[in-house]
Amino acid sequence: MSFDNLSKIKTKKLNLGLLILFTFLALVFSFFVPGLGLIGVALLPIPTALLMIMGRIRDGVICASAACLVLLLDYTLAPVVIALVISIGFIYRSAIENDRTYWQIVSKVFLAFCAAVILYAGLYSAFYRINFFTETLSGYNTYIDGLADDSFINAYSSLMMLDRVQMGETIAQTQDLLRFIPRILPGILVVSFAIISGLNYVFSIRVFRRYQIEIKQMPVFIKWDLPWHYVWGIIIGLVLVLIPEMGGTVAGGMTAVNIAIDIIGYNLIIIFGMLYLVLGISVLFGIFTRFKVGFIWKILVFAFLWFFFGFAFIVFPLLGLIDIWANFRRLKRK
Repeated sequence: MSFDNLSKIKTKKLNLGLLILFTFLALVFSFFVPGLGLIGVALLPIPTALLMIMGRIRDGVICASAACLVLLLDYTLAPVVIALVISIGFIYRSAIENDRTYWQIVSKVFLAFCAAVILYAGLYSAFYRINFFTETLSGYNTYIDGLADDSFINAYSSLMMLDRVQMGETIAQTQDLLRFIPRILPGILVVSFAIISGLNYVFSIRVFRRYQIEIKQMPVFIKWDLPWHYVWGIIIGLVLVLIPEMGGTVAGGMTAVNIAIDIIGYNLIIIFGMLYLVLGISVLFGIFTRFKVGFIWKILVFAFLWFFFGFAFIVFPLLGLIDIWANFRRLKRK
């Protein structure tokens, strides 16, 4: 769809004040609602993108800037968020002008989030004249080392029926887990940005449609698929995780190399594991559709998976992997 055609479409007048309020509420939601805050981040750029598609670029910049004024308490975060929202607005404007596919749009939105993280780290380092990554990691490790003396932990431990030895073991296990998290943080960020980018596209389609703006539709969820060679991502990740274990017994001097290999392996498992987890859910819905499973049985299956979510995190990726060869949904593949 070109902008010449778009300008001829009769659309409802967009109220700038309401769009600023919507953007502000999405921002607040993303900061103060754990977990579901990803939805707020996905909704954040939509009003600005809508204004820019309509040709109201100045209003789009005003919408992004005014809604993010609350972030001026952090001099480095505010310009990054404003730049992120405006850039995503231009991505959708350019996508409609050049008739881009859903995959191209989602990929560019994903890259915009990655660039925002790099920009924030650079601005933070320049403004405070420190290394953002080393200082953040140092502060994080300092907090973990003093976890046993944390007032909240001590208050919580008094409510638990654990003696001092058991509580010490629990805190030590928690510290080990928390020290491991920075190693898998890149994979977590990639997965989070991918989810946000996908949600942003789905929400944008629904909002734009109300204003007679059409963009390329994503495939139906039950027909989502991956090329077979993506399985190598998980295989390579598993091999890299095993290498330090083997290398530690054969040549135990390469600690830094082993740590680097371990980090790459775990992050590959997280990224490709999430891909196959989503694919496994798509396969399950496809099986429900193919065999016309009743509503009650669907509820029972999902209730079981909800109560045993750890089991579900194993079953869904396996189901996605097996579907590469079994093709439960009878998809037409090359």
